Amino acid sequence: MKTDGNNTVLKITVHIPNETEGLVQLLVFNSPSGFPDRPAKAIRSKSERIKSGKAVFRIAGLKEGFYALSAFHDADEDGRMRKSLFGIPKDAYGFSNDAREAFSAPSFKDASIYLPATGTLVEFSLK
Repeated sequence: MKTDGNNTVLKITVHIPNETEGLVQLLVFNSPSGFPDRPAKAIRSKSERIKSGKAVFRIAGLKEGFYALSAFHDADEDGRMRKSLFGIPKDAYGFSNDAREAFSAPSFKDASIYLPATGTLVEFSLK
């Protein structure tokens, strides 16, 4: 993986098994504040169309350091995760490191990946 000029590049592939339509909404965090679902606290927010069961993101301009990613399948393309009356997600979702907790979102630490100055590739799945 190379840098893009002076910018470190983070390339992300999000796998969405059995899905071929819709968007994947991605949030990038550089601290626990707001992770995993507060877009206003994310340092980057991006959406990509699903192609062949995956969405590929390329994010430049990040500094070397720790980041945690969260994403969800936006099937109806409205930019919002659908939730039940009890707040349980109806859309497939996932986190970097494929981090999962039984009854809550994973911590920033559990989902953290290290982005070196040379850039890196991250892959995870939505479930």
